[in-house]
Amino acid sequence: MLNKRRLLLIDNSDAARTILFKEISRQMPDLDIIACATAGEALTSVKRFEFEIITTALSLPDMDGYKLIEEIRQSAKNRDTAIFVVSGDTDTHIMGSNPDDTNAVTAYFNKSEGHKPLVNFIINFLGKDSQSPVKVLYVDKSATSTAITSSILSRNEIDFIHLSESSEALDFLREDIVKNNCCTIDVLICDLMLTSKISGFELIQTIRNELDLDYLTLPVLLMTIEPAEDEQTDFTGIFGAGANDFITKPVNEDDLLNRITTLVNIKRQNEALNV
Repeated sequence: MLNKRRLLLIDNSDAARTILFKEISRQMPDLDIIACATAGEALTSVKRFEFEIITTALSLPDMDGYKLIEEIRQSAKNRDTAIFVVSGDTDTHIMGSNPDDTNAVTAYFNKSEGHKPLVNFIINFLGKDSQSPVKVLYVDKSATSTAITSSILSRNEIDFIHLSESSEALDFLREDIVKNNCCTIDVLICDLMLTSKISGFELIQTIRNELDLDYLTLPVLLMTIEPAEDEQTDFTGIFGAGANDFITKPVNEDDLLNRITTLVNIKRQNEALNV
């Protein structure tokens, strides 16, 4: 199972924190919720724990909200965490925001609309069943690599389907889309070298272009071999093909789990925003 799911609520209003804490806890009793009144308390939590969602007010007693978000983005554990700003003046913030803030703030919520929109979004984003399994489609021809990666996925209770050929993966995804009217796979893990005529790069390109599954709908983690001392990783090829991220083999368990967690969060965030 992936890391325990956590939510961080940051607001200097005791009433706001209490309302959100009680309502979310009622609907998701297994979710670990940490509520902080100051930026200092929040940063202590951010350094210690990994969160799926962080909500923050902009007016805090010890630090500007945007400065806090900037520091959160510099932390190793929460660099890619979804961060939502709760403000009474969202239109001004959106219209006057710095373009660089796009990657810092995931979305704004208008405080004047009450707490329900934020609560509903959080529930939709996380899913009411906090133990809902992660579904991975894993494509790899190497027996050794498959044994190692499959063992990691199984040991962490991650639901996965292993296929050896890219053609099989494409058939599976097509059937999944027709049957469910959407892609139910959370993450595709794909080896660069496959036995069929379709390489890992070509598989990802087909998924992006022919199946019309973008970076948010089906995040892709590409597996590559460690480059030799006189070689360089082909970043242009990896990201140009449409991969969200890559990992070198032999894979490290913690590294693999962290990357899967980040990509799953990307998909769930997209689904929640489009409910």
